[in-house]
Parts: sequence; structure tokens; C-alpha cells
Amino acid sequence: MKTMKNFLSMAALALMGAMMTGCSSDDNFDNPQQPENKSKVVTLTTTVGLDGGATTRALTETGVKTFAVDDQIAVIYTKNGGTVTKAVSEKLISTDIASGSKSATFTVTLDDPDKTKNVTYIYPAAMAGSTDVDYTKLNSQDGTLASLQTKYDLCTKSGAWASDNLPSLTLENKLAILAISLKNTTDITSTITGMTVSDGTNTYTVSRSAAAGPIYVAIQPTSSATIYVTATDGTNEYGKTLSGKTYAADNGYPVTWNMTELEKVVWNSTNVFNSSNEGVTISMFNELAKTFEGVTISFTGSGAASHFYLYDEGLGSQLLVNGGQGGAFTFTAPSGKIFTKIEIINSVAVTFTPYGDWTKPENNKIMWSGAASSTVTLAASGFVNCPNVTSIVYTMMNE
Repeated sequence: MKTMKNFLSMAALALMGAMMTGCSSDDNFDNPQQPENKSKVVTLTTTVGLDGGATTRALTETGVKTFAVDDQIAVIYTKNGGTVTKAVSEKLISTDIASGSKSATFTVTLDDPDKTKNVTYIYPAAMAGSTDVDYTKLNSQDGTLASLQTKYDLCTKSGAWASDNLPSLTLENKLAILAISLKNTTDITSTITGMTVSDGTNTYTVSRSAAAGPIYVAIQPTSSATIYVTATDGTNEYGKTLSGKTYAADNGYPVTWNMTELEKVVWNSTNVFNSSNEGVTISMFNELAKTFEGVTISFTGSGAASHFYLYDEGLGSQLLVNGGQGGAFTFTAPSGKIFTKIEIINSVAVTFTPYGDWTKPENNKIMWSGAASSTVTLAASGFVNCPNVTSIVYTMMNE
């Protein structure tokens, strides 16, 4: 997909020289510093500048970035004594913003800063963790331009103190922005309420109300990556695999993906959990693997107590994983397919604590919905007991 340099703020502009101490008079940047008080807590002001071409609010379709009321910046710094910590500035008010909204003065309070150690600026502050950027905050997004403006439009830079002053730095855009439209014969973007985008390492989940597109997703840069995409309108589920995709930081990408409906394989009482499999048990002492409808389940752990009774006249179909003993089972998709979701449904409540990408969305169901993969392992640090499995639903897409 061709890069559109002027599409989004993340794509278009670098934040200019925060915390100016050597600006020209035309910039009109001030950097008043307040003296340290006896408690070693200091309140500093620092002026952040944006590229002179910016004219409107961040992440507009004309690719511009400016400041707005309520914006905040985070400063990661080291205290005397060696503790790395975070300070968040006060919210901008209208009088803090100048130069056509392309510069702003932030006020931030630091506690006993060690001015021999570098500081890191993170804008917006919502992307800061306790000691650095928290990229996990990208994992759950709502697909709107407004959220990108206030939460994900990430720029950051580290630098040394300028004597007693915060340093002057040019902040660097760290993310790529996708503006996504989806088709399945016709455009389905406006019907989509959920979507995932995964590069195999990072998975970004979008939850939204049905609305006109595009759907905006901020992602970490990729290089020649395989991208797995799933989407749902609440009834239908779609998938797409993209190969060799490079999405670079400081770029925006308007993309249109043609989706196909996902395939489902269901194990239930008609094909697996019935008397035809009476006594069949997957465990370290019995059958190590079994394949039905193209999907294979295999015992891959070491737990003596872990087992999967496919059918027992007295016990029903019981799946038990004793994680404390190393129990584990692996599901393998048919050749050329990858799982996007696995749902194990019971007739009664299950005993399970969320572990890894497995969750318990309902009292009688556990579910895996991690990064698309041809193999998925069910393990636990504790104990999983599905006492009467009625069905397992495997949702898959082409690899």
C-alpha cells in the first residue's frame, strides 16, 4: 500500500523542540525556571513547539498536528538516589497555547530530579507507563480519530538536562497509523463492531459501535511482516492474511482489505462427544493425539492427572488440566489454516482462572482469542476443569 505522507499527524509531522532553551526570537519560546524549594520538589515550565506547517488539531485528514486544551505531556526522569519515575504535566489551558496552536507551555512538577541523568518526554501523556512508553496501551482501541488524537498520537525523545533547565528536543513519531476500510463483496466497514490486527507479536483489538469508516488503528512499525486481520459485525466473522507488509513509523496508510468469511469447525455430540468414542482418553497414559474434522488435539504436557475424556458414560466429556503438574493440551489446525478463536463450551460451570490468551467470558465457557496461529496450547499455572464439554468451536482462516 502506498504511503500517504500527509494523511495523519503521525505520518506527517515531527514535534519540534520541546523545552526550548536556545530558540530564535521569532519562536517566542520562554523557559522560566522556578528555584528548587527546601523539599527538593521543583515546578518547571517548558515550551513545546510543533512544525510550522501544522494548522489544525492532531490527526486530521490533512496531516497536521497542533496542541489543544487539556493536552498533557509526561516526563520520565531520575531522582537523586537513582529511582526512575514519571511526572505528568498540568493540563493545558487556552492561555498556554500560542503561535497558532503550534507551541504550548506545559507546567510540570519534579521531585528531587538528578540533573546528571537524561529525561524522556512522552506525548501524549496517556501513552506513558511508570518509567517509559507503555505500548500495551495500544492493545485496546476504539477505532476513532478522536481517541488517536488524545491517547495514541505518540511522540517521544530523550535528552540531557541543559544545566538547570529541561532540554530542547525534537520529538519523534513512533507509530504507524492505519485508516482501514473493509469489504466483503461490498463495503462492510460501517457494520463492523470488533476487529483485531496482529503482526504475530503484537495484537491490537478494536471494539466500536457500528459507524462509518475508516477505522483508525495505531500500531508499532512492522517490516515485511505477516499481518492477520479479523473482523465481526456481531453475527458474521471475517478474516484476512497479508504478507510482507511494512508499516513504518511516522507514516499513515489508508488501506482497503477484502475480507472472507471465517471457517468454523465444531466438535459436538454428533461427531465427537458421543458413545462412538466411549473410553477414548487423551492423556500421557492413553492416546496422545486424536484428529476430528481436520483439527487435532494432542497431549503435550507432563501432568499425570491431566486428561480429556472424549466420552465416558458416567463422567461425560471431561477436560482437566492440572497446570501445577505441567499438564497441557495443544490444538492443531488443518493444513493451510490458522486459528483465530477457540471456544470450549460446557453444560455446567467451569473452574478456570484466565491464563495467557485464554479467558472465561461466560460461566460455562473458556475461550482463546490470541494472535492467529496454527497451534494453540491450553495450559495453566493452576487448574482447569471443564467437567462436561458439549462442544468446541474452532474459528479459522486461511494461513
